[in-house]
Amino acid sequence: MKKVLSTKTLDSDTLAYAQTLQLDVQCMDFIETTAFPFKLELFINKNFDALAFTSASAVKFFFENKGAASFANNKQVFAIQGKTQEELLARGIQTDISAASAHELAAAIIKSNVAKDVLHICGNLRLPVMEDNMREAGILYTDLMVYQTGTKAKKVNDAFDAILFYSPSGVESFLVLNNIDNETVYCCIGNTTARELKEKKSTITIILPEQPSPQSMLTAVSNYFHKS
Repeated sequence: MKKVLSTKTLDSDTLAYAQTLQLDVQCMDFIETTAFPFKLELFINKNFDALAFTSASAVKFFFENKGAASFANNKQVFAIQGKTQEELLARGIQTDISAASAHELAAAIIKSNVAKDVLHICGNLRLPVMEDNMREAGILYTDLMVYQTGTKAKKVNDAFDAILFYSPSGVESFLVLNNIDNETVYCCIGNTTARELKEKKSTITIILPEQPSPQSMLTAVSNYFHKS
């Protein structure tokens, strides 16, 4: 059985799935998210025709606001595939456009030509790709920060066959007290996280899942070791 470190806590169903793949997963949280107070009433009279979500945390913290559900009514909803889209579906919200990354989502929004004024629900570490691409295409862009991400640096004392990373901030936090090596396989949830890790050491092995979700990442790790 291969030993895998997940750099965030996984739910019981995902851990049970890992067992079926003969993966022994240990979870350690390297980042923490906290709510950022925001006043949704300041945006009520704005003419947004779409909302964009690029993280599951953005969905969770946004809909903690009592007026969020009604605010989202009659608006297009765009989201990253995987956990972000699942969090929306859990609230009965269908996604009009989805993509595997923020870059691909921005491109799909622009290509569809269905939105002229987009409100991006995000955290403090949002990347500028959505803003830059949409503004360049003539789409009005506004960001609404609903949560903050902080690091939880800790030392990893055990050796692992694979390590799962879910965000660039998770990579940064991990590297505060730990190193990366060529013996370990690193699975990143998407290209942005993979680029962040590759910049630290170009010779490491990085694999990507078919879908941006923890279960798909575990599948990718299992497939890698079975082919090795």
